Amino acid sequence: MHALKNRIEHEMASALGLSAKIKLVEPKTIERSEGKSQRVVDNRQKV
Repeated sequence: MHALKNRIEHEMASALGLSAKIKLVEPKTIERSEGKSQRVVDNRQKV
């Protein structure tokens, strides 16, 4: 798992030019978001 984590960090850094800390978790352990998604309306004036 440690080697996989390091490989993902390296691949992301070389592809994006950014470094990020990666945390691997077991499948199906991240909670799904609850509630309804909301639309975003752009009210900026076009010039």
